[in-house]
Amino acid sequence: MTTASNPGLRIGWHADSFDAKLASVRYRVIQPMAALNALGLAVERLADDGDPARYDAVIFSKSHGKPALALAGAARAGGVPIVYDLCDNFLAASQARHMSSARLGRANAMLAMADTLSFSTATLAEQLRAEYPDLTAEMVVVPDTIDPPAVRAEWGRGRALAALDRFLAGHPGALHCVWFGNSLGRLSGYVHVGLAAEELRQFSAHLPVTLTVISNDRFGFWRASRRWRVPVHYVPWSLAVQGPALARHRVALIPVERNAYTLGKTINRPATALMAGLGVVASAIPSYEELRPYIFLDDWQAGLAAYARPDDPAWDRIGEAQALLTARYGSAAVAARWQEVIATTVKRVRGATADGPRPAQSLRSRW
Repeated sequence: MTTASNPGLRIGWHADSFDAKLASVRYRVIQPMAALNALGLAVERLADDGDPARYDAVIFSKSHGKPALALAGAARAGGVPIVYDLCDNFLAASQARHMSSARLGRANAMLAMADTLSFSTATLAEQLRAEYPDLTAEMVVVPDTIDPPAVRAEWGRGRALAALDRFLAGHPGALHCVWFGNSLGRLSGYVHVGLAAEELRQFSAHLPVTLTVISNDRFGFWRASRRWRVPVHYVPWSLAVQGPALARHRVALIPVERNAYTLGKTINRPATALMAGLGVVASAIPSYEELRPYIFLDDWQAGLAAYARPDDPAWDRIGEAQALLTARYGSAAVAARWQEVIATTVKRVRGATADGPRPAQSLRSRW
């Protein structure tokens, strides 16, 4: 095998799905893999029936199924370093019954076998450390990459955007606002958009407003939006539609209720909006704080009023935010962080296993 300091390390990366339509797969699997290959590491997909012994290290990200558990067991037995990557608080999802007990059990087993645990945010790492006081794996933070605007052609794109254009044209002079994302029951999504809709209703006493929702649940939108007292329009999400649909608006609204699931969320939603040139008004959660100089947090009416004025200084701050985001979360920056984590893990595990294989941990948690 290569030495830990050699950028030519061979890495196997496992995910339950490599579907680019899943935002978290793009942020934490597809884009980092491509960027690491560009740096000189040989990074390839580890198939469900693959052999972990072929690699200097293996990374499991968005991996919760039985094949992932079997691969991790084989890697552990063969002395192959394991990085287990987490981007959501699966314990909170389990408590809300969005994760089965079997899947929770597999996640616990993966935690017990990992040499390094990588987290998308520091808050998420702190949440898991509090729940698993016996964890001895190295815990590190590796941020999401920035999601660039989609340019791929896709059937239905023209029709969806044409319908959006008709809706926006029907409200001339309005401040066009947008919310985008998926819903997860009472944890996140539509359940929180009502907050933004009420703020828009109040602001509409001064200036007409519209709200576009870009999401993947039309029925959920219909059910939730009946309570919103502002003009609303639904755009079915696709990788091709999101970028041009966002660009047709002026302000992205990101309402977030602070709960165990949302507190560990990443910066990617305001980052996506800012990179598309939109102003952002959002609820404050830990990961958004570094953007406070550039966006409005928990200050809905002031934010809407600022972005309603074309000459407001708030628009000048968007370019500054874009530069910061590119420097911290561009593919090159995130790949360099992954490279550091991989090399450190390989070096540490090789030293620990010089005298024999390492046993898995025994974990306790309040779950």
